[in-house]
Amino acid sequence: MSDAEEIAKAVQSVANFGGKALETSQKVGSFFGRVFKEPIAEVSGMVTDKLRFVRWQRLVAMSDEVNKILEERGVHETKSVPPKLALPIFEEGSLEQDPNLQHLWNHLLANAMDPRFNGELRYGFIDMIKNVTGIEAAILNNFYEILKQEGHVSNLSSITDYPLKKEQIMQIVGIDTSTYQVSVFNLMRMQCIGPAILKGGVMMGSEPVTIYKGTDAVVLTPLGVKFVEACIK
Repeated sequence: MSDAEEIAKAVQSVANFGGKALETSQKVGSFFGRVFKEPIAEVSGMVTDKLRFVRWQRLVAMSDEVNKILEERGVHETKSVPPKLALPIFEEGSLEQDPNLQHLWNHLLANAMDPRFNGELRYGFIDMIKNVTGIEAAILNNFYEILKQEGHVSNLSSITDYPLKKEQIMQIVGIDTSTYQVSVFNLMRMQCIGPAILKGGVMMGSEPVTIYKGTDAVVLTPLGVKFVEACIK
């Protein structure tokens, strides 16, 4: 279906709802104003060339979840989000069909708006969300939770000392070997996960022999920790 046909179909669909179209526009416009801390008229000029009309329904859902996240945290006074960060979140989040990945966009935006969030926000997280699947997000989230329960995530300098075996991750996430391999290699490509390197008892010169585990045992990297805290938690 061409862009023109999509827009025509969307316009007809909204027309059937009558006054709901105006209510939706006002809701999204108000949310943009809250993000940028600018008058709605100025904000609309910044985003109209970025957003297609057919994606506004997802933006409404985004605004609902982000506002809910902030409300549950007790955040009433938000901070402005730089357009360099906010616009790609709006654009990519409105394209995303997977609810599990929509949550990543929503959490990243909520954290960017939260003046009390003391984690790390990187523009690179935008590309990382675009390149992960829902299963890969689940792998990272479960890995993080296990290390957090054991008290390891607070010390990034030693985070790579705590590997998980392939079988553990497959069982926790509920995936087969093939899915595990593809997912882990992609997470390694993004430097969120790394292969475990175990030190053996045999010495070679002054250094112990190390064992490279490949994908049989992996570790969460400092970047992986920061990505989970900014986009999943």
